[in-house]
Amino acid sequence: MSLDELNHRVTNAILRAESLPAGSQEAWEAFHEVSALEESIAALLPPDDLEGEIARLGAVAAALSAGEPLRALQLAERFRSDGLAPEIAEKLRQLAKEAEAELLRAAADGPMIEPVTFTLRAA
Repeated sequence: MSLDELNHRVTNAILRAESLPAGSQEAWEAFHEVSALEESIAALLPPDDLEGEIARLGAVAAALSAGEPLRALQLAERFRSDGLAPEIAEKLRQLAKEAEAELLRAAADGPMIEPVTFTLRAA
């Protein structure tokens, strides 16, 4: 897919994602698409290119909006190793920090497991 086509698709995906109810399954799926498209753009552009920086930040931010903190953390770590400008690396560090906090919240809010007692009766 060409860069122009990716840019067109990501713009449409962002508009769609932002128009959906926040936190809904549809919004999460739309933001996942945004993240994947931004990741594709980032793969085509060097890290010192403005569009490349925006794509890297967008991929991570959209992964967070998609409810995918682990993916956001993985992307942030990968992109930070690309040799970005210090201010972009710092923004990615902040997004990674948000992702880590979300993962910790999810672990703390995990489902409670309680034993259930029951009696089997012969039919």
